[in-house]
Amino acid sequence: MRLGSIELDKTLGGYEVVCEPADKLPQEVATAVSTVNAGLLGATYQPLIYVGRQVVNGVNHLFIARELRSTRKQQQMVVALVINIPAGDLTGEKTTVVNIIEETDLPADVRSAFDSATSQIVGVSYKPLAYVGSQVVKGVNHFLIRSAAPVYPGAKPRPVLVGVNTFQGMSSIVSIEDLESAGNPVKVSAEALGCPLGEWP
Repeated sequence: MRLGSIELDKTLGGYEVVCEPADKLPQEVATAVSTVNAGLLGATYQPLIYVGRQVVNGVNHLFIARELRSTRKQQQMVVALVINIPAGDLTGEKTTVVNIIEETDLPADVRSAFDSATSQIVGVSYKPLAYVGSQVVKGVNHFLIRSAAPVYPGAKPRPVLVGVNTFQGMSSIVSIEDLESAGNPVKVSAEALGCPLGEWP
């Protein structure tokens, strides 16, 4: 799984994949998010999916999150967010945001397949957040987490898991799974998000 330049794996120095809905955040992580939000001006973050953690100068925590921007017309985006709890910070008071990923670069063939498969869809704008993995079937299925926003003023983007099949030069959407329902994270299984890593089961 990849979000921006972040590769999620279980190798030394990499992220340990968690893939839990935000309502299952460990208490210290939930407290750290609250601390970060309290110290920010102009935006706050609402975790939707707790993706993984990395031990480095403390612990980095990676989320798919809703970004709420405080503007005259409140803007919302779905982003990947990394916060760091420094080593020895037992209260979470020194927690900081270390990375915000608004869009992920995809392999050229995956981007081309997705663009082709969605070219006939109107009324929704998609932005890639994460490339989850692939599955060899009749052709190849590629799975991506994307931010989907209806194309009308004030529309709220939401995270979706999209499956695109490529076979003999043709691309088609095989699934779109909402990762949020009525403003609340859907309880998505680790398998549905492609965790643990490797080929799709």
